[in-house]
Amino acid sequence: MKKSALLLVVIAASGCAGTQQGNAEQALEGRVRDAAVSCTRAARIGYLQELDTKVFLCLARHGTADCDRYRVTRRDGRGYVIRLLERGADCVLPPS
Repeated sequence: MKKSALLLVVIAASGCAGTQQGNAEQALEGRVRDAAVSCTRAARIGYLQELDTKVFLCLARHGTADCDRYRVTRRDGRGYVIRLLERGADCVLPPS
């Protein structure tokens, strides 16, 4: 019983956004309004060990097929640098 409960926790945790990804998304949300924001995941070893990741590719979705593509770069102790890469981009992030 304990093994199956632990397995469920591991599976659920592996699909959740990590802290670094969430922070990048929050930084972009602070810059763009009225858009659904999503970013690539942080690098990982296996399913649970998140590696230090500084660059995220993000989308700000304004409509069904209307997205702006951003690069969000974490600077140590100084927040994030957000750069618009493309307006009107397709709404697909690269696999991460």
